[in-house]
Amino acid sequence: MTINKNFSINLVFLLGLNLLVKPIYLFGVELGVQNAVGAEDYGLYYAMFNFTFLFNVLLDLGINNFQKIKVAQDADLGIQNMATLLPMKFLLSISYVVITVIAALLIGFEGEYWFFIGWLMLNHILSVFLLMFRANLSGLHLFMRDSFLSVIDRLLMIVCVGYLLWFGKEKFEIETFVLFQSGAYAVAIVIALILTPAGKRFILPKVSISSMVGMAKQTWPFALLILLMTAYNKLDGIMLERLADEGTLEAGIYAQAFRILDAGNSFAFLYAGLLLPMFARIVHEGKGLKELHSLVDQACRFLIVPAGVVCIISVFYGDWIMHLLYDEHADQSALSLVWLMGSFVFLASGYVFGTLITASARMKALNWIAFGSVLLNVVLNIILIPEYGSEGAAFTSFVSLGFMAIAQIIFSYRTFDIAILPWLWRAALIWILAIVGVYAAIELDFEVLPSIFFVVSISVVAFFTFVIDRTKVLDLLKKRS
Repeated sequence: MTINKNFSINLVFLLGLNLLVKPIYLFGVELGVQNAVGAEDYGLYYAMFNFTFLFNVLLDLGINNFQKIKVAQDADLGIQNMATLLPMKFLLSISYVVITVIAALLIGFEGEYWFFIGWLMLNHILSVFLLMFRANLSGLHLFMRDSFLSVIDRLLMIVCVGYLLWFGKEKFEIETFVLFQSGAYAVAIVIALILTPAGKRFILPKVSISSMVGMAKQTWPFALLILLMTAYNKLDGIMLERLADEGTLEAGIYAQAFRILDAGNSFAFLYAGLLLPMFARIVHEGKGLKELHSLVDQACRFLIVPAGVVCIISVFYGDWIMHLLYDEHADQSALSLVWLMGSFVFLASGYVFGTLITASARMKALNWIAFGSVLLNVVLNIILIPEYGSEGAAFTSFVSLGFMAIAQIIFSYRTFDIAILPWLWRAALIWILAIVGVYAAIELDFEVLPSIFFVVSISVVAFFTFVIDRTKVLDLLKKRS
């Protein structure tokens, strides 16, 4: 089976499974929780989630991406790393708790903040262990098992929290949501161990300081990247809570708009999870640039092009979407949504080209790009948040992600001689057709929902006409017939 065909089959399964589960979780459970507890209470949770996640690099040190690449390159040798990684993870978890608590004390969090800090630290620890076991499955190219694990915790949350939201008689509290997250992660870890092949499931831990130091020396570039990207992704919620007037409220308003971006990002992130071990294996085996270029081109077509269409729909119909989803502060969230969904295209680009750079172990360049993006993000947030609140944070995200995406594309082009025009002209054509569809719907005086359906229909037809390689599809159908 060719790498492109393998990629396509697993991508369809992964996206299909997640399309069944994650929209229900995001817009049924998380949205239901936001509406049930209110923007201010959810804003407190959102700010503390971002704060505790800020130190997540101490839990990982780049181990998960490193492990995924190593297992993809040599399964037996990669799995043997677990002897060192498991005790190392436990020590890192202790360090994470200590550093996070010290930081919280220095900042001055008190009272109800500590409930969220304590339980969310536990949730992050459980999440990182789950991701490590998933990295092994992904590195072994057991993508369907990994795909199942990518939704199992959400599925458990849908059943448990969904029941309380829809059928519970008492008022739902945000604390309940946090506790159920812990339970879902714990169950998912047990299932991950069951799904791991028997010979690779349990590796006798080896507590060796020298081995851990050696591992840290190999993973530190990945750790630095995670630190920079964590700072980039989570500082906005924290800075809103600290710098804006009515900080928790502004964080809650921002979180409402960010929910839409998070929905798209969750699928794009899964896409990158498939790409990383495939890029790593191609580079490691030295299969040549032709196969690499083909996979990059396919990834751009399948990820960046649809992201642009989602962005266009969100920009033109964002106000309607916010009022449909939320009971409070929909107008303010709609202003943030425009900029956040504009940045979605840049995010999608990063999941292709940033993943390629990571798989090729060119971490120095990637870390410098990430550092520049974080610096730009912090400076703009300090300037804009006090005056513009959540909208200022959203605009900052758009500008800094744009800088990051363009820098990654330029570096990839120069390093791998990637052809950009084949997918870029197709993307531009479909995005133009989508915008034309919006204005045609306005001229035809369509209601909002039929307008969105009209634009999506035009985009889907254009996608299958200009983006899909029909020759490869016909060849695949002939082989199956």
